Amino acid sequence: MNIDDLKSELDQIKEEKYNLLKLINHDIRSPFNRVFALLQLFEMESEGASEMQKNYINSMYISVLSGLEMITNLRDMREIDAGYISIEKKEFELATTIKRALRSFSKQIDIKKIKVRAELDIESTLINLDEYYVQRVIENVISNAVKFSKEDKEIILKLTKETDFYRLEVIDEGEGIKDDEKHIVYSKFKKLSANATGGEGCLGLGLHNSKYFLSEMKGKIHFRGNENGGTIFVIELPVN
Repeated sequence: MNIDDLKSELDQIKEEKYNLLKLINHDIRSPFNRVFALLQLFEMESEGASEMQKNYINSMYISVLSGLEMITNLRDMREIDAGYISIEKKEFELATTIKRALRSFSKQIDIKKIKVRAELDIESTLINLDEYYVQRVIENVISNAVKFSKEDKEIILKLTKETDFYRLEVIDEGEGIKDDEKHIVYSKFKKLSANATGGEGCLGLGLHNSKYFLSEMKGKIHFRGNENGGTIFVIELPVN
């Protein structure tokens, strides 16, 4: 096989991979959405349900929402690998986007009885970036905090403004990140040994995708241990 044949075969493999991920995003998302809608109906009719039955419904909620999140991360990875990421800047209120990202995890937070404190009240949070990718970064970091938090633990979101950038800290009280695993935190398909407290699935893509999105927007992400246990992830976003 000559080099042209190898190149053609490689291109074909890449195309098949792209189409497979496209299929996952569109066709496999649909049954997850249908199950989620059925769960909402079950919950509405669960007034006389036993505590065990309610726990089953909550477990199904967490599984379905985890599955939808993994599909979204696969879609993001597909777009990154295909070179389809295009940053479109516009002005928006960062605090509003953070609140919207947080609301997308309201069901998991409620089920796990996690306490959330959002310290977002600064004078102005106007920023000029791609709002979609900023929200995806924030969602991925909040997702990890929720995923590894036990019942009655607290998650704190703290937004501050420096001269040239905003700093968002997402502070959790989970297991934390082991020293010998810190080097793989942003690696594709690398999963840490910490266990998700609700049995959520994990592909090891969220932080990998987030680091890429931030690099395209001239932003940064880093983390450190929380002295009370858990992890503090810091997202830095340029104002303009």
